[in-house]
Amino acid sequence: MSVLAAVAAGTMLASGAAGASVAAKAKKVSTEKYAKVVCLNTSRREAAIDGFIDAYNTGTFDDPVPFQSEVIALGDDLVAELTRVVAKLKKVYPDIDHGKKVGKGFVAGVVQYRTPITDALEKFAAADPNGVAFQADISTFQVAIKLLKVGNTNPFTEVDDQDLLGAFADEKACDDVVTISRT
Repeated sequence: MSVLAAVAAGTMLASGAAGASVAAKAKKVSTEKYAKVVCLNTSRREAAIDGFIDAYNTGTFDDPVPFQSEVIALGDDLVAELTRVVAKLKKVYPDIDHGKKVGKGFVAGVVQYRTPITDALEKFAAADPNGVAFQADISTFQVAIKLLKVGNTNPFTEVDDQDLLGAFADEKACDDVVTISRT
């Protein structure tokens, strides 16, 4: 059975999903507060994905029916956590020029994980665990998860406001999320 540890490799940050937007109730916050919210929630996103992978890798591969149920439950938990992260990020945007646009980029960075996971889970849930093609369904699901971070861009690269970049550099919660070089 293939292991999904490869999902944990690659960039930690992503951006670019269409349709993600900052909610109408979003509040403008200081760059310091925004940096903390972004980095804490980026860490939550990564921990949720890593937790899913770890749990998947210790799954009950022997019996297809409980395995499918277990994977779907784990996936639902992951999607729920990513939805909570999106909700947190939609609540705020930085007090900078084009702050709402920056906020949308970080929201999109989570949505672009959630959408493919949701799609893969829906297909996997529709698979017949007693069917002869179930091994192929498992492989298809694993490929979808392994490709999760392929082609993602880093929303931090879209930030050019020096105050916000400085806030990211100064925020302890960002230490494991991004490295900002001061020139």
